[in-house]
Amino acid sequence: MAYFVDAKDQAIISLLQKDGRMFVQDMAKVLNLTRATVTKRMAKLESEGVITGYTAVVRNDFFDKKVRGWVMIVAVPNMEEEAIAKMKLIKEISKIYTTNGRWDLTAEIRAADLEGFDAALSQIRQVAGVETTETNLLLSSRIGA
Repeated sequence: MAYFVDAKDQAIISLLQKDGRMFVQDMAKVLNLTRATVTKRMAKLESEGVITGYTAVVRNDFFDKKVRGWVMIVAVPNMEEEAIAKMKLIKEISKIYTTNGRWDLTAEIRAADLEGFDAALSQIRQVAGVETTETNLLLSSRIGA
């Protein structure tokens, strides 16, 4: 059964999305709730899997000098979830998407240099459940970040 997120929970989530490091006491003040209430609701949101983690938001140019690329993956039938779980452990993978069409999965790799990119690609190719891959390096952005 899914956890019901009410307006107070949504307000907490919204504040955390804007600033994942916001102090509980500051959230309590903004929301006109007690610290204990905010703490309890955050714990419940985490335990129910509504909040799955906290992350750092970096400035747009942080990755400009990094090697980035997409790896399109054909997975062995019925092994997609196993492959995804193993690929999540590869630190250079920043995103994994399920797709339709020719490819089952797409992974974004961000590495410091070509050697790091190549090592991550080799790790992907060794994952049980990965049948074939095709890789495209991202060269330059023509719009947006």
